[in-house]
Amino acid sequence: MNESLRQSYDIIIVGTGPAGATLAYELASKGIAVLLLEKDRLPRYKVCAGGVTIKAAKLLAFDINPIVEGTINGLRFSYKFSHQGTRLCDRPLAYTVMREKFDYFLVEKARDAGAAVLDGQKVVQVKTEASQATVYTQNHTFTAQVIVGADGANSTIARELGLMRGADLNLGLEGEVYVEEEVLSRWDGLIGIDLGSVPPGYGWIFPKKNHLSIGVVGPLPSTRRMRAYFNRLLESQNLGNYEVATLRAALLPVRKRAMPITAQRALLIGDAAGLTDALTGEGISYALKSARLAAPVISEFLQGDIVDLQDYEKAIDRELMPVLGVTRTLARLSTWSPYLRFRLLKDSDWVWRTLCRIVRGEQTYVSLKTQFRPFQLFFDLLSR
Repeated sequence: MNESLRQSYDIIIVGTGPAGATLAYELASKGIAVLLLEKDRLPRYKVCAGGVTIKAAKLLAFDINPIVEGTINGLRFSYKFSHQGTRLCDRPLAYTVMREKFDYFLVEKARDAGAAVLDGQKVVQVKTEASQATVYTQNHTFTAQVIVGADGANSTIARELGLMRGADLNLGLEGEVYVEEEVLSRWDGLIGIDLGSVPPGYGWIFPKKNHLSIGVVGPLPSTRRMRAYFNRLLESQNLGNYEVATLRAALLPVRKRAMPITAQRALLIGDAAGLTDALTGEGISYALKSARLAAPVISEFLQGDIVDLQDYEKAIDRELMPVLGVTRTLARLSTWSPYLRFRLLKDSDWVWRTLCRIVRGEQTYVSLKTQFRPFQLFFDLLSR
């Protein structure tokens, strides 16, 4: 993108995923001078199942219908490629998108709001000082009052500032798989989940307009098994003649309690801050929420109403970490008994209704802990 660039901005956001683009939109809409930096050329591919939950869609200030590939209202699930079941919800659960289109759509909204966008510029160094922050790219040097790392699991900003050290890591492997129309039609309105082969991970199938996004995710120590698991998942689906057009891997970080995500004149949002559901791997809703939490804190800091950005980290710890802590507990429990997780999905109407409400944003994971009050200490211990 060709932009009329300045040397200095109020805020520089590194990374154009949902978190970075949403924060840019929120701040630029208030007249704040924003520079949005991206190391790749836009639009760019992103390893992701491509599911935007109803909960996530509600956090956006605009309709995403122009880039929606399909609407999901049900789940087809299996245990180690057998013991299948299907569940339907009477209302939509999620929309499927291609991440390059979705992210670029959000970037364009930020740009329309007044943010400057510069792609193809990898950040190579960051310095924060008492009076300003400085960002060095391959070809430019920029200064700002605040710098935000929205640059994903391998965040340069986090690494440069010594943040997010020791985070738990999962690995996702995804292929864009082109199949015949008859096979594609089987997945109309459904997503697929396979449990049990890489606990606490899973395999997924998300339908798009003209192909299936198929992938696997699991803890980093399971990396050697991922390609074999991916191939077995393909073989189990009776796909007929198919073509794997793209196959890529990506890391998914999971923040631990009290892990720093702010530094002098800097903070992390989205995947860079490890705000990922440990049970499902879903991160878009938490990315959007982190951007919404960061925006008012940054505004107050720029106005001189607060002296640092710690209020953002406190907001994350207050509003998101209790939820993500429960997902860590549930992920560890499913590691012990993935078959139980499958049976609960298949046989328990209460579990399915609860899951639907959580995905739609009508209930939170924290409410599960309160419903099992005698086991709250057990939940807290496992969520650490």
